[in-house]
Amino acid sequence: MGTQFWWFYDIIVAAVVLVCMFFSGRKGAVNAVTTFVAYILAAGIAVSVSSGISSAIAGNTIRDSNVRKLEKTLGGTKFSSEVSSYIESLDYGVKVDHKKIEQIYNGKKSFDSEIFKYVNNKKGKKVEEDPQKFYDKLHEGYAQIMKKIVSDSSMNKYASECAAKEVREHPDKFNNIIPLLIDKETKTPAAKKIADDYTQKPYNVITRLLTFVVLFALLMIVALYLAHTMLGNGYHAMTLPAHVGGALIGIPKGLILCFVVAVAVRLFAVLGSDEMLFFNFKAVDQTYIFKYLYNYVADNM
Repeated sequence: MGTQFWWFYDIIVAAVVLVCMFFSGRKGAVNAVTTFVAYILAAGIAVSVSSGISSAIAGNTIRDSNVRKLEKTLGGTKFSSEVSSYIESLDYGVKVDHKKIEQIYNGKKSFDSEIFKYVNNKKGKKVEEDPQKFYDKLHEGYAQIMKKIVSDSSMNKYASECAAKEVREHPDKFNNIIPLLIDKETKTPAAKKIADDYTQKPYNVITRLLTFVVLFALLMIVALYLAHTMLGNGYHAMTLPAHVGGALIGIPKGLILCFVVAVAVRLFAVLGSDEMLFFNFKAVDQTYIFKYLYNYVADNM
């Protein structure tokens, strides 16, 4: 969605760098070096500090709120019935008894193989020649159910997609929380497990990106004010080399600002869950320059 606007990002990079070169060249090398140091300090401090602050916020306030939301959702969700409905939606043509599925989950044998045997017995023949194909489909059902649970808990859509992806990539880990999901006494352990293992990471990402943007903006105001105070307001005649040197220093200054732009785009993309017109992953992948900044942010923040 909105991939036709991929060029928009590269234009932003070019524009930011050129503007920084222009103003840095105009003010000279000394001013450019001083403000460049301010940029580096603001970005460096924001990167290092944002991690700890975001972990504290996401690990306490947000996590506790998510546990409460998940408890409420799980209270109205019957996991064995959801799994039964999913299996019936496949092209096997079987009618599944959710009580039998729940009985399997209450047992101590492999859930995957026991459900495979049960479905085969219902059909009277193998529904899949390769059991792994059935297991993959079953795990996809788990992923969809997890996505629905997180989404129904009024969480960010990015969090629900990340939770589903985690189930797909680590189905064995999900099997360990199934007994908690079918527990009729309490849903608190299941809610805490989902919050810790499936939604904590995406919320860490969101809070860190937001914290970085806010911190960088505040630190830049302070740093530029100090730099302005040090340099003074007076006009200083400059030679051509001073202007050229300032323009060249404007290039890394512009790249630092482009990095901040990439963080902001990443933040808008995860908040909009790839559905916004400009801020979406597919458009970024088509860019020539901006994708490198964006991918660095995605991999490291």
